[in-house]
Amino acid sequence: MKPKAAGFLIVPLAIGLVACASYEIRPLIPQPIESYPLREISREVTVAAESLATKEKAEAAFSVDLTEQGYAPILLVMENRSGDKILLVKDQIELVDGRGNLHKPVSAHVMAEKFGYGKLVRALSGFGPFFSLPAKVANKKMRSDWSSKELPAKKVLMPNQETHGVLYFELGPMLPTLPKSALHIPLKNLRTGKRHAVFLRIGPPSTMK
Repeated sequence: MKPKAAGFLIVPLAIGLVACASYEIRPLIPQPIESYPLREISREVTVAAESLATKEKAEAAFSVDLTEQGYAPILLVMENRSGDKILLVKDQIELVDGRGNLHKPVSAHVMAEKFGYGKLVRALSGFGPFFSLPAKVANKKMRSDWSSKELPAKKVLMPNQETHGVLYFELGPMLPTLPKSALHIPLKNLRTGKRHAVFLRIGPPSTMK
């Protein structure tokens, strides 16, 4: 193929990639905490979880199938019915997979690097700023959305407060073992200094909408 003819093919391809470089922000609204089958109470603190690690659930919440890269998003919903402040530290949470391996949550920013928009920006950069700008905007929206839904690094649950956030785990080829996994969620009473924990077995994917 002559260079000129190749150019005629590359430009429409680039334009098509630009058209695809969009990201739709979708709301992630938790259900009432009592409605979650996966739920435990420890010292008047209720912690519920829902696995979003299916193509349908991941796309509904994040516009992208996170599972195709081996990521397991898990929604946590927490309610503090004690009279004390309760501290939750994200990096202390562990997921024990079906083979006994321990996994810590990963950052939404780290996860976003594995997905297409970052690669799309680099791919289109050779065609000039006109082509790469839409991909950069989509990438920024994606990272911002995933970060806004993420459980913060530290969360203090005030008395009678309910909160929620997503944990992202990178399981890779171990993703199919998620139904046999369990979450270990340490909590700390800030008044007494005493620590306790909630253990949640993930089980089969939830059928909740």
